[in-house]
Amino acid sequence: MKKLYPLFLSFLFAFLFALPAFAQEAFEIDEFRTEIRMHENGMLAVTETIDVTFSEERHGIYRDIQTEGIAVEVLSIKDETGKNYPYQEQGITNGLRLKIGDPNAYVNGKQRYKIAYNVRKAVRFFPDHDELYWNATGNEWPVPIHSAVTAVQLPPSAQGSDGLQFKCFTGRTGSAAENCFYEYSEDGNVVLFRANQSLPAYNGLTIVVGMPPNIFERPATLEVISDPAEADVFINGAKQCETHCVLDTLAAGTYQVRLDKFGYKTPDLRTITLSPGESVIESFDLEKYYWLDLLTWLGVLLFFGLAFEPVITFFRKGRDPKGRGTIMPQYEPPDGMSPAEMGTLVDEKVHMHDLTSTIVDLCVRGYMKIKVLPKSQGFWIFKSDDYELIRLDKPKPGDRGLSDFEKIFIDKLFGDKTTVKISALRNKFYRELPKLKDMLFDSLVSKGFFPKSPKKVRNKYLIKGFVVLFAGFIFQTLEGIFLGTAFSMVFFWNGILSIIISKHMPAKSEEGTLAREHILGFKDYLLTAEKDRLKFQEKEHLFYEFLPYAMTLGIANKWSKAFEGIYDQPPNWYEGHKGVFNTTSFVQNLGVVSGFVGSALASRPGGSGGSGFSGGSSGGGFGGGGGGSW
Repeated sequence: MKKLYPLFLSFLFAFLFALPAFAQEAFEIDEFRTEIRMHENGMLAVTETIDVTFSEERHGIYRDIQTEGIAVEVLSIKDETGKNYPYQEQGITNGLRLKIGDPNAYVNGKQRYKIAYNVRKAVRFFPDHDELYWNATGNEWPVPIHSAVTAVQLPPSAQGSDGLQFKCFTGRTGSAAENCFYEYSEDGNVVLFRANQSLPAYNGLTIVVGMPPNIFERPATLEVISDPAEADVFINGAKQCETHCVLDTLAAGTYQVRLDKFGYKTPDLRTITLSPGESVIESFDLEKYYWLDLLTWLGVLLFFGLAFEPVITFFRKGRDPKGRGTIMPQYEPPDGMSPAEMGTLVDEKVHMHDLTSTIVDLCVRGYMKIKVLPKSQGFWIFKSDDYELIRLDKPKPGDRGLSDFEKIFIDKLFGDKTTVKISALRNKFYRELPKLKDMLFDSLVSKGFFPKSPKKVRNKYLIKGFVVLFAGFIFQTLEGIFLGTAFSMVFFWNGILSIIISKHMPAKSEEGTLAREHILGFKDYLLTAEKDRLKFQEKEHLFYEFLPYAMTLGIANKWSKAFEGIYDQPPNWYEGHKGVFNTTSFVQNLGVVSGFVGSALASRPGGSGGSGFSGGSSGGGFGGGGGGSW
């Protein structure tokens, strides 16, 4: 008993797993009757009568017919009263699916489906006989067929012939079992095949009928070739195919062949006479209209014009106007221009060193001061300096006054306080950066240096590039329907080039170009200033006055070397300098301060992704998706 228990469980599980498959189909085939009328031109008129019994409501059945190597034309599908069933023809791998039934209605109990269709190319020709080898029921039904019958009406010329041969097979695909019988009635010229018993699921009935040679009219073959290819081929006025056209089921007779291709002259109509079994190849050389070449070149130009439109747009709108063409030394920055505006105008971007140079510029002009707070950050030997900004309201005489950008910058740094530690701005001040950068761009626009904000121009072309690129992927899915491959490629090239050129698209006005030349001349002056001449010409605080501009231009260290030995004390706006003072070490220390300040102002809180082990949920984590059933 113990040995039988595992075997019993195996059978039980197999039975339980099999139940859903049978329950899903919910019908059985009571009888599958096939009637085949063979015509001497090789065509088969097939009628399948399928009687089924549904155990629960269903819309209907579907019939899969393998069409590899043959041509099938469905004529009608009717019920037992002769009323037409609604159905859909659907392509499947190597075949045709007939989905029969009303999607808005259900049937139950006994139903009859009568499917009529014509078949060509099913008769095979051998030296000693002609043959019909036909899988009557198909071997892919997932339900049993309780009765399988096939009746074949032979052509009149085969009636009573000594060369008739019959055979049938049953079982799964590849089975050589002959659990069936056949009976030929000479009076009716009909051979009847029948399975001896019910066919289980995925079993079928296959029949073979052999007849003497030359009973059937062997089809003729017509092959039509055009140069260039892809011409429409019309036989007796009806379009048959295009490109390399092979018609191998034509009956003997006379045919009129015509070709048509856009942009080419239509060749003369040809009359071709085909004999039974004859193969004929007809070639056509098409003559092109003169305007097709012109249209082709226009299409090529249009393709490249649309694809490379961003490059054309760059040369039209993305280049600065011509300035003087020469860079002359300038001994002062452009009137009224702050260091941050200068740095932004030169490279059309706002960097953190533009903002930190603004802090130094405000210190030099008397609006704030910097105080070093030694070793107040970190732990033990890893401690580092912190810095404190102290707000003042003592601008130097003749100061140009605060711009809107500088007022907002000071307010965002200090709020309602007079002092602020740089470390206190970490993970907070980054929220203010977008607005401050926009204000710098807007200031340059208002002064006439740019017609539009460089940031907005870059974003415009960057967004356009991604939108066009996305459109290219959408149109690529449609190109096989009606658009053609070139259409999506235009979008791909345009989108990619728009993204590439977006950062180069901001263009200065003529005033902006002249101001940039002035800045480059001022930079040359800062780089080439001679120490002795500066001592002679120097006015008070020249080093500190120009230091913020040298910082934003990235040449502060070289600027400081020109003043070595001139200053021996730090400026009154910088507290906490250590060691012997000289301009080089001071600028180096100031660079450390600027880096610390820039890092603090730009820092933002890190991400905080959750673990799947603590607080995880369905739908969380990477990936996702789903599916369903109909």
